[in-house]
Formats: sequence, C-alpha cells, structure tokens
Amino acid sequence: MAVKFFDMLRTVLAKRMEYVAKHEAKTPEQVRQLILDEAERNSEQWRSNNIPNLNYHLTECRLAYLYIVAAANATTFKWILSNDQDLRDHVVNTATANRQLHVCAFGAGPGTELMAFAKFFEEKKLGFPVQVEFQLLDIVQSWQDSWYGIRDAIKDNYKSTYGPSFASWPMIPSGNFTRQDVKDTAGMENLGDIWSHDIFVINFLLSEIFTDNSGFRSFISEVARRAPVGSRFVFIERRGGMWERRMTNCAREAGLRLSDFQEKTGGMDPGDNASLLGDIYTQLSNATINPIFPR
Repeated sequence: MAVKFFDMLRTVLAKRMEYVAKHEAKTPEQVRQLILDEAERNSEQWRSNNIPNLNYHLTECRLAYLYIVAAANATTFKWILSNDQDLRDHVVNTATANRQLHVCAFGAGPGTELMAFAKFFEEKKLGFPVQVEFQLLDIVQSWQDSWYGIRDAIKDNYKSTYGPSFASWPMIPSGNFTRQDVKDTAGMENLGDIWSHDIFVINFLLSEIFTDNSGFRSFISEVARRAPVGSRFVFIERRGGMWERRMTNCAREAGLRLSDFQEKTGGMDPGDNASLLGDIYTQLSNATINPIFPR
C-alpha cells in the first residue's frame, strides 16, 4: 500500500493512546479528552503572536500535535523535496551515488521529515533502497517516542507492500536522537563531530522559537562552519515577510547562499485525507467538548 501520512499516523496515535490509557490508568474517553484539551491549547498558542508556551513534556500534547499538524507539515516538506529542483537533484544524486542520505534535523522530534522522505523515495522508484540516517536535535527528549513510532510505521508499511527484505524497500530509515537546545552554541561542543550531513533541515522551528534569537542564529552559523561543502540547509516556515526576514538573516549570518523563497501550493496529496485516521478522526472531530480537526 502506498505511503499515506494520515494512515501512518493512525497507527502511531492508536498505539500511543493505548499506552497512555494503560500506564496512566485512564479510560480511552479520558485520553481523547486530554488530547482535545491540548489540541485547543496548542492552536491558541500558535495563534497568540507570542512565544508559544507548549506542553511538549506531556504525552497528550505531543499526540495533539501529531493529530493536528504532522501530516500537513510532512506534506510541506515533501512538496519542497519534489518541487525545488536543486534540492531534489541533490537528494537523488547523493542517494544514487552513495545509496545513503545523511540528514540532520533541528527540532525534529515529531518525525515529519522522516514521513516526507518515506513518501518521496517511494514515488521516485530509484530501484534500490536508500539508507536514510537521521541525526535529530531536539530539546524535548520525549519526542523520540513519536519519531520511533513513525519509523516503525514506515517499516510496517514497506514490509506489507514490498515484503520483508530491505533490498526491496525504497528507503531504510534509522535515526539517533540527541537532546540539545539549538539556542545554546556552547552546548554543541559536547556533541563532537556529528555534522557530516548531506541535508540540514529547519522545519517550522523559527516560529516555535518565535523571537529573532541570536543564540539560534549563532548555533546555525557554527553548524554551517562545520558542515560539508555542498550540503544543503532547508528552511521551512510560516508565510509572511517577518519569517522571510528571519530566515534570510539566519542564512546570511551563517554565510549560506540563499535560494529564492517558494510558497507551497495545494493541499494534501490526492487520497491522503483525515478520514484515514479512522475511529480516531471520527471521535476527536465529533467530540461534544472542544472538537478539533487536522489541518
């Protein structure tokens, strides 16, 4: 079965919701309401025009994030991979030459970049598996729960579609999760030489930091100084002049050559819609209190 983001998230959400119910002694109805409450709070914080105060340390908050925006964010990154010719050629040429792709993702705990690559390589049909190795930097260690859950959902999907042999898969995913504040340049010295990546992804991270943070700009500058010549830095952010200026300032301060900005067009890929979440979508979107829908 072709990779569909909402179908993948259904598996991840169902397993995590069951885990919360079992280990926190809550009923399924209580778990759903916790997710709805956090989903409403997340949406309010994202619209607040202030630094978003998000409860990512709470499982229900992370599940709410997966439910609301993970599929949309994965679709945006996959759109960039497919529509930016320089980035697409870099990814395909590197994968073809090395049968590997090394990705460093900042604030990437949720796993949306991993989802995007799973669909991208399936659609590209390169004829060989690409070992995609992630280095994940996120201040919230607990996000590893969803990242590994998404990794396992991809493996299950590929196994069902292509068989148990990795040799038949479009991509073989792996990742190493490191807790790191990406505003703390001094702290990166504890990480050692982990910067030999083909792609560095900054995906909706500036809007979570929100302020034009000098610590983050300095961190990216130091990463760029260590990164291999020819690697690509991918900035994805909200629409608007303020975010363009923030991305421009960050890239220029790091000595990066910035391509033209591109605005994503269209919605989810055909056939990939929230109904694939099954009962989870039905229950959360039809709840009596605080019903909410994925973006």
